[in-house]
Amino acid sequence: MATAPTRLSTLTAGTRGVIDALPEEEDLRNDLAALRLLPGEPIEVVQVLPLGGPLLVSTAGGLYALGRALADRVRVLA
Repeated sequence: MATAPTRLSTLTAGTRGVIDALPEEEDLRNDLAALRLLPGEPIEVVQVLPLGGPLLVSTAGGLYALGRALADRVRVLA
């Protein structure tokens, strides 16, 4: 595990980590919480779609596509 958090958007397919921090906006935090994207929860990048497309991520809540702009705001210890 890395000692410093990194942006989820910078990880490559197959990388596993633990969510460290989420965006400050309450509505975004609530949306992410509904997907079980919470600080302390494990996450894996399954696929990174080309041309700035979304990241396919796996969490305890399931498999989800996150846009790059949102993934850029999620911090992960990987």
